[in-house]
Amino acid sequence: MELERDYHMLVGTYSDLDALAHQPYAPVPGDGIYALKLSADGELEQLAATAALNPAVLIPHTDGKHLYSIEETIRENGTVQRYRVGNGGQLEHLDTFEASGRSTCYLALSPQKDVAIVINYWDAIVDVCAVDEDGKLGEVLQSFKQFYRDEGSWRQVTDREDHWGNRQVGPHAHCAHFWEQWVFIPDLGENAVFQYGYDPETKRLTPQTHIEFEPGSGPRHMAMHPTLDVCYVSNELFNTVCVARLDESDPTEVKERLIPFQYVPTLEGQDGVSYVSEIKLSPDARFLYVSNRGDDSIAIFRVESDGSLTRTAIVPTGGKFPRHFAITPCGKGLVASNQDSGYLTLFDRDIDSGDLKRVDGTFTLPAPCYVRFLDS
Repeated sequence: MELERDYHMLVGTYSDLDALAHQPYAPVPGDGIYALKLSADGELEQLAATAALNPAVLIPHTDGKHLYSIEETIRENGTVQRYRVGNGGQLEHLDTFEASGRSTCYLALSPQKDVAIVINYWDAIVDVCAVDEDGKLGEVLQSFKQFYRDEGSWRQVTDREDHWGNRQVGPHAHCAHFWEQWVFIPDLGENAVFQYGYDPETKRLTPQTHIEFEPGSGPRHMAMHPTLDVCYVSNELFNTVCVARLDESDPTEVKERLIPFQYVPTLEGQDGVSYVSEIKLSPDARFLYVSNRGDDSIAIFRVESDGSLTRTAIVPTGGKFPRHFAITPCGKGLVASNQDSGYLTLFDRDIDSGDLKRVDGTFTLPAPCYVRFLDS
């Protein structure tokens, strides 16, 4: 591996497996958030560890000084922990925001950085809260449950076992993305992407419509193309990616702004159970990568000039259940977190072809679930 320079990174690990909506089979739980250094020649070194309850998602503030760690649990309402990031990834805890729902799984900052949307997967509760100049999450401005089916036609899952067998009997919001004057929130349970108008003056979301996806597909996460009016939605249950056009015409009109035009599979056939997980564009947005949990692989797609996708390869991750991965800022490397194997694997990435070649060896970390580079 030959990267442009050394990089610092944080890895979230599951510390209490029984508190999760899903069922990790990691051999041992982790302790929280680990700070690592990835050297230019591909060597990983642990620098520090910060105790935390199931830090499932790590989101740096754009100021480069603060980090949001989303703690996932179904036992009680989730929390967002805010840290100050020091040299080498050292974390200083600052404060805690309590969400209004369980299995908290995502946070999205508004373009103005004065509002955050916090997503709670278990009960599909969406919190819209104020954010101060230092990035602290404050007053909850809105909090609502997201669904479109008649209340008598869905139900809230009662426990983990119920959830495992009934993924779509009720709503399960999964992430949020700001785009122009709208916000999109995929919902795996409702099988749709919900569309809201966003007013930066009132700092409120206004429900507009929902875009229904193929029945049973389970929209999970999105990746927004940086220069084309196109987005990519991963469908967890069907192992597909939906490519959709984004329509900003007649902005005062209420209409569907996300228009699907292509579905591409992340697998070549399917033997056994597998679920799509992370979806990410390369730094130059020429390639899209999607991890498959169960097939234990990463699908590679070339982004065509119109934003459509052509799958070019499916590469094994060398471990079990790759929940998450991250591409180095220079684009020349990729780190995959193999949750149920308890280690990270590294890949050389060819910038021109998008291909991945696994680097020999692994780096042991218990129950790794999220990888985030701190260097931009």
